[in-house]
Amino acid sequence: MHEKTRPSAGRRLAGIGIVAVFVGLIVACVPAPVVAPTDPDIPNASSTPAFPNLTNPPTTAGPSTPPTPTTAPGDFAYGDTIVIHTDQGTTWEITPLQSIDPADSVLQANGYQPTQGSRAVILELTIRNVGVVTTHPYYDMAFAYQPDNAPRYDQNSGALVAAPDDLGYYPEIAIGESVTAEIVVQVPESAPEGSWVIGDGTSEYRFR
Repeated sequence: MHEKTRPSAGRRLAGIGIVAVFVGLIVACVPAPVVAPTDPDIPNASSTPAFPNLTNPPTTAGPSTPPTPTTAPGDFAYGDTIVIHTDQGTTWEITPLQSIDPADSVLQANGYQPTQGSRAVILELTIRNVGVVTTHPYYDMAFAYQPDNAPRYDQNSGALVAAPDDLGYYPEIAIGESVTAEIVVQVPESAPEGSWVIGDGTSEYRFR
């Protein structure tokens, strides 16, 4: 049983089109990067973790060659499984199960309240570490919700709220370990429904 203390959201978000919103209400901080001290592609990025109880990222990146075949970027349906090898040498098998939009009632049942003027959206997924590096996916991937014809909101946008079994509750995912968890973001209350985009800074995988 993991202690449910809401930890840090990830970095390495380039290429996913992150939008920092709700200034002064939502903390959009990223933990110290694996290699470079800053990522200029992340607006208003900070080297100070918003949630410092994630296990520190590896000091050395994993192999450039994936240990298992990867999936070509593209569009997918919930229930489809993809394998992503990131530019930090980690390899993840991910199966997004469903999107809950709106998810305000789920959060409220867990003792949280979305920021005024926004609504919560939850992605349920199973993620397995099929690589050779023990770490956390928040360090090298972005999980973003994109309302139709609108900007994207990544895991940092849910910094002040937590899903019942948030992926951030796991300080790290060991090699071979699989967890079924949730990712929560906040979007403007009036934003239309949309799709989830998972990205590693190079490739994007969209689920609808």
